[in-house]
Amino acid sequence: MRKKDKAVNLVFYIFAVIGIIFVIAGIVSLVKSVQFKKTAVNVDAVISDIEAYRDSDGDMNHRVFINYSYNGKQYEGISLGEYSSSMYEGKEIAILLDPKNPVKVATNSGIIFMCAMFIGMGSIFTLVGIIPLIVMARKKVQKKKLLENGQYIYAVVKSIQLNTGYSVNGRHPYVIYCTYKDEYKDIIYRFKSENIWTNPEYVIQPGSEIRVYVNGTDYSRYHVDTDRILDGRIMDYT
Repeated sequence: MRKKDKAVNLVFYIFAVIGIIFVIAGIVSLVKSVQFKKTAVNVDAVISDIEAYRDSDGDMNHRVFINYSYNGKQYEGISLGEYSSSMYEGKEIAILLDPKNPVKVATNSGIIFMCAMFIGMGSIFTLVGIIPLIVMARKKVQKKKLLENGQYIYAVVKSIQLNTGYSVNGRHPYVIYCTYKDEYKDIIYRFKSENIWTNPEYVIQPGSEIRVYVNGTDYSRYHVDTDRILDGRIMDYT
C-alpha cells in the first residue's frame, strides 16, 4: 500500500474511532440518565438569569440560572447546564432534581437532547469512517482474487485524467481510462483504474497497452494493473 493510500485509510480510521467514542459516550449518558430519572424528583423552577457569552471560537453561548424550592429550602442562581431558544428570564420550567444532591438538576428535554446528540453524531462519524473502509476492503479482496486467478487482457489507454470528485489535502488523484475490443463479439469494453497519486504519464501514455485482470468472461469484475507499470519506476517523494 502506498503512503498516500495509508494516509487516506488513517483518516477513515480516525473518523470511525471518534464515532465509536461518541456512541459509547451517548450510551453511557443514556444509562446514567435512566438511573437519574428513576430517583429524580419533579420540581417547578423559574429562570432567574440568562448570561450570553462568546467562546474562544467566537460562537455565542448561554448560561441559564434557575430558582426553585425543595423540602422547604430555597435554591437560587443554580446553573441549569443547558439552554434552548425558547427560554427567557421569568419563564417557569419543569426540572428533574436529585433528592440526594438538590443542586444537580436537568430537564427531560435536555437529557434526551444530550443522549441523542452523542449517539447521532457518533453514528454519523462511525458510518463516514467505516463505510469507505469496508468498500476498500472489498475491493482489496476482489483485486487479490483477480490477481491470483491470473486471467488478463490487454487494453489500450485512452486517457489519463484527474479525479476531481475526490481529493486529499487539496490534491486530486489520477485515473487511467482504457478500452478493450472483443473482435469476436464486436464489443468494446471500457475500464477505469483505481486512484493513482503519482502522475502515470511519466511511464505510460494514451495509446499504450495496459494489463487488465478480469473474472473469466465477466468483464464487469476487473482490475486495471497500474502496480505493474508504476512500482519501482517512479519514486515520488512529494
